[in-house]
Amino acid sequence: MKTNLNVEEIRTVLEGTGGQLLVKYGQGPAPADREAMIARFVEANSWAEKNIRSILESRYPDIPWSEAELDADQQREPEFGGTYWVLDPVDGAVHLHQGFAFWSTSLCLIEEGQPVFAAVYDANRREFFHAMRGKGAFLNGERMAVAQKTKLADALLVTAPPNKVEKEPENVRLTAWSTGKLLPETTAIRMLGSVALQMAYVACGRMDAYWEHGQEVYDWMAGALLIEEAGGIATDMDGGPFGWGASGVIAGSRELCRGITGVLGY
Repeated sequence: MKTNLNVEEIRTVLEGTGGQLLVKYGQGPAPADREAMIARFVEANSWAEKNIRSILESRYPDIPWSEAELDADQQREPEFGGTYWVLDPVDGAVHLHQGFAFWSTSLCLIEEGQPVFAAVYDANRREFFHAMRGKGAFLNGERMAVAQKTKLADALLVTAPPNKVEKEPENVRLTAWSTGKLLPETTAIRMLGSVALQMAYVACGRMDAYWEHGQEVYDWMAGALLIEEAGGIATDMDGGPFGWGASGVIAGSRELCRGITGVLGY
């Protein structure tokens, strides 16, 4: 990793933004309809992104920012040849606006096409997950590790449905199909909300493995690095390396990832 980051400073920025999001948008009644939800999402997302970027841009003025968070086509390969940030200001935003706890802020630094730093902050539990490539993964400063389960029958799996249901009918089908295949083979399956936070829970051993179909690799990059640095692996749906152009992700211990791939038949 070439960039010299101040992790505690980044933590302070995410903590401050997360706390303000709770106050500004996590209280009061939920939006009355879908249109109101979308309007509040845009407002909160824009506010949080502006707040985080303005502070970090002053500290790291030479590092550009991805503008492709919601554009899978731009995520098929690195947007920049060097170093850049990928930010999801409010991952699991519906939960924030419904007064439900499971949402987070996700930040990832990419150098020469490889994620090298990841941070996921849960404002509700005041938990800061972070990892640096080659240096381990941590929860509030304490080293964390993936669960040591080896059998799917013992495992608690997590996943997420597609956000754009009307635009991703094949991913909707694959989510339903894969859930049906895996459910009889496991202890339990959950869909908790924020993708990055669910993957952080795998990294610290609270959940055992994560899988999801799709093409939006930025949703998974921070979580994948957390899991890898916590002793697990992240693969594509066929068991190959996870990365640019992936058709999904499977992440957790090596044994569970192999088990999921086997059940799904890729």
